[in-house]
Amino acid sequence: MATKEAQGVDDYRWHHHLEPTIFLHSPDNALPSGIGRFLHPTRVTLALKDPNRDDEFLWKSRDHRKNRHVKYAPKQDKSRHGRNPVVGIGHMMRLEYWNVSWWVAIAFTIGSIIWVINGFYSFLPFVDPSFAQSISGIGWTAWVGATVFEFGAILGVLEAWNRGETANFGWGVRQALGYDNASNEHAVNSRFAKTKNDSETEHKWVWFSSDPKYWHELGFLAAFVQFWAATIFWISGFTALPSIQDAITPRTGVLDGIFWTPQVVGGMGFVISSSLLLFETQRKWYLPNISSLGWQVAIWNFIGAIGFTLCGALGYAAQTSTKAAYQSALSTFWGGWAFLIGSILQWYESVNSI
Repeated sequence: MATKEAQGVDDYRWHHHLEPTIFLHSPDNALPSGIGRFLHPTRVTLALKDPNRDDEFLWKSRDHRKNRHVKYAPKQDKSRHGRNPVVGIGHMMRLEYWNVSWWVAIAFTIGSIIWVINGFYSFLPFVDPSFAQSISGIGWTAWVGATVFEFGAILGVLEAWNRGETANFGWGVRQALGYDNASNEHAVNSRFAKTKNDSETEHKWVWFSSDPKYWHELGFLAAFVQFWAATIFWISGFTALPSIQDAITPRTGVLDGIFWTPQVVGGMGFVISSSLLLFETQRKWYLPNISSLGWQVAIWNFIGAIGFTLCGALGYAAQTSTKAAYQSALSTFWGGWAFLIGSILQWYESVNSI
């Protein structure tokens, strides 16, 4: 065991605190070893330093960041453990105002609904001319949707900065150790919220951090890229406002530069961000992990990002080609729906502990 522990710490970066009676081994991430050694592990096996116990538990960076180890809401005795999908869906009716991951999911869900509405405004007139294309409706929904996405992206960075310094544990660990009710929650938190120096740490909310350790985390890198992608994408939302759109539409160069290009660049940023989130949930970069809820969130966001990128790319020719205009509007339509599916899954994920 000692050999495995030493090898695990040396082979991959590990910076979370562990309770003294637990050791880690087999840390890894999905990327090739050359790149992977630059990054913190996304999966680690945790075991008890007890010769009479052979319990091992899998720690995952996404579950840690998404607060999926929190079995009970603070100051409440309601379990967050989704025993089955029906129970899990019921948890979505709760207002987890204390949970930043819940706010991230809600922001992107609202933003995606707005983009679906924008897709209807953009695409339906091509299918049925009786649906008059509303420039005002397209412009205002684009601006509001992009603004909500920007807000969600900011929350995503805050979520990554505040993912906690102590390696936390979910339902499986607590159940195996006999902590299965709210009255024992304080006891298990006290036991497992200690550092290697056996001293309890108090987590303080982080509004901004320049700590270089975050640059080695796939989750933070994805959130950082998503923030800048949303910021650039917001430019196209702003220039979609009716008065601005009317002014720049006759000037093709300006339209391409400040309306279509931010969509392409921002959309590509969303593609990169969702790709990093896919890697975070996979064992190997080339092996899909379709059984993972986090992977499903990332793949639907990836599809949505492709749609938004294509919308901008096809938009360059939209003024001169009806087919390009049709496909550009269609890409917004299905891209918005893909983002909505991913956001709803993320909402479900954020309110259900493992």
